[in-house]
Amino acid sequence: MAQSITAAQLKAIAGAGARADLVAAIVRGWPNAVAKAGLTTRLRAAHFLAQIMTETGGLSILEESGAYRAARIMEIFGVGKHSAAVTAAEAKRIAALPVAQRGVVLFNRVYGTGNPRKMREFNNTGPNDGWLYRGGGMMQATGKSNYAKMAKKTGLPLVEHPELLHQPDSAFMAAYLEWAQDGRCNTAADRDDVVEVRRIINGGRNGLAECRKYLAKAKQALADYSAAPAASFVALDPAADQAAVEDQPDPAPPPPNVQPLDPAAVGDPVLFDVQRRLKARRYSPGMIDGRWGGATAGALSGFMNDRGLALPLPTSLETFHDIADELHGELTEAETENWYRPVSEARAAADPKVVTQLAPEVVPAKRNFLTALWGSIVAIATAVWQWVSSTVSDAWDFFTDHRDIVDDHPGLVSTIWGHVTALPVEVWWLLGAGGLAFIAYNSWRAIKTSTLSVQTGERQ
Repeated sequence: MAQSITAAQLKAIAGAGARADLVAAIVRGWPNAVAKAGLTTRLRAAHFLAQIMTETGGLSILEESGAYRAARIMEIFGVGKHSAAVTAAEAKRIAALPVAQRGVVLFNRVYGTGNPRKMREFNNTGPNDGWLYRGGGMMQATGKSNYAKMAKKTGLPLVEHPELLHQPDSAFMAAYLEWAQDGRCNTAADRDDVVEVRRIINGGRNGLAECRKYLAKAKQALADYSAAPAASFVALDPAADQAAVEDQPDPAPPPPNVQPLDPAAVGDPVLFDVQRRLKARRYSPGMIDGRWGGATAGALSGFMNDRGLALPLPTSLETFHDIADELHGELTEAETENWYRPVSEARAAADPKVVTQLAPEVVPAKRNFLTALWGSIVAIATAVWQWVSSTVSDAWDFFTDHRDIVDDHPGLVSTIWGHVTALPVEVWWLLGAGGLAFIAYNSWRAIKTSTLSVQTGERQ
């Protein structure tokens, strides 16, 4: 007996519709799931898989597509069925859209700004949040607020990178980390309490009948799954521990990708190098410091997915080193090909809608830029006018007041210097214009930086 899972077992539980990529992701990630989520018994493993099967329709879906016919839209989101109260005319109009547009329009209508109730419930206040935070993952989270909750449980940057829940490896990782987050799921599974497990995962009894069916199949398919004994604490004998340490052979040399840390270096040098190279390929790992974190996990997930790498997504620095050699090879190949993160034509052309959606800070930056720019122009024009008019006026007044004594007036130089150092109002206008010009310049730089991050794909 072993704590492992096979593709055949998963297909026996899921049924004929199981997607090969989802099956492969679970098989690859199962050792991590056992370690992180404590899936050490047949009951725990069976209940965990039953929940995944229920949420993914037997491993057939990982995200809501929204490519529904009018009748299906009415069945789920129609008047009397959902708070969106979609009318028959709306459903027909949405269903008539091209498939690529249908889900975007539908989910922004029912989960986002088109449905104020769900918009507030899910915190989907952005113009495209309904689509971005649609139902996704192997535990099916819906809405920005629920993505944020799952991000807190799992440590994955799901709000910044909602696409992580739509990719097989990271979706499975999010599922087992959510299962493990407070121990309640394993406790309920140990009692074989499918109702309580369903309540913890789903919040109620939705899909309970289907879940029971998957659970029965999982118990049968995992008949030989091992039941490891629970760990227990024992008293320590320092002398015996020291003797045991001394008897141990010298440790094996580290894998070839593991380098000894330079005391002056920040973090892990191997991870630092990968972060640097990912950044160059336009995958943002956050701060390049050789330390493991959610942003690095997101960048790796995007790179591996875009390059078609069939590797388990790392969850820590240790598991990163397990695949570091393969990552180095793939990065080298990408660099040789001069390959960068693929982006859509709309992104590359800096389509204003795409830029506003992915980099909302551009809107206030543009407003600040235009306000500061015009303010600076007005201030400069006013300063010039003040300078010219006041200089001419002062010169005329000085001449008329002193025309009889200009040649022998002993304070002429002092009077002129007093005019120069008096800082007339036009100087203050020029100083204000300079400050506004500085604000305009910084706003322009912010707009360019954010737009470029969208065009290159760094901003997701």
